[in-house]
Amino acid sequence: MSGTVGIKVEEHFHSAEQQRETARLGMWTFLLTELLLFSGLFITALVIRVQHPTSVTAVALHLKFWIGATNTAVLILSSFSMSVAIELSRLGRQRLMLRFMLLTAALGAVFMMLKGYEYYRDYVEHMMPFLPYRSYELAADPASRLFTNLYFITTGLHAIHLTIGIGIMLVMAWLASRTGFLQQHQNRIEITGLYWHFIDLVWMVVFPTLYLLNR
Repeated sequence: MSGTVGIKVEEHFHSAEQQRETARLGMWTFLLTELLLFSGLFITALVIRVQHPTSVTAVALHLKFWIGATNTAVLILSSFSMSVAIELSRLGRQRLMLRFMLLTAALGAVFMMLKGYEYYRDYVEHMMPFLPYRSYELAADPASRLFTNLYFITTGLHAIHLTIGIGIMLVMAWLASRTGFLQQHQNRIEITGLYWHFIDLVWMVVFPTLYLLNR
């Protein structure tokens, strides 16, 4: 299959372009609400940093910088592979597009495995202040507890979004493996790509905000 693909126009749209723009608008509206959610967490982190710089530094030194940096590189690669998949979908290269979509999902899985290992190290090093049955390493520094909890809330929320993104990517890849999918639903690949790029963008803010500031 090659060449520019078309799109199935639903009855309530006047044209394929109107349908495409409406879908994009809907996704951007949803992503804006998610951005507001994460923005509140980022602002809170910055306020804590200003008010308690020593406590933030103590927590930052416990975070695994190499894991955060590696995961940043992983998500940058996943954004690139997703962009390639979108471009291939526009060209009608269905089989090659599927490979890049699966590569994108695989990179997301690598991120989650590294993040899971980091959480395990946090547990081993007593850096989970919300566990009542396990002592907290920085118990002598109450202000650090707030920033540590914020770290888990922010990265945990991002991990939930990424897990959903991986699931959506796999479902879309399964649907797109059917003959003729791109002729009717190519815009769904682009909408999926918007969500994936948003997840990557959020991490690009999470990494410097939590791992780098006051380190």
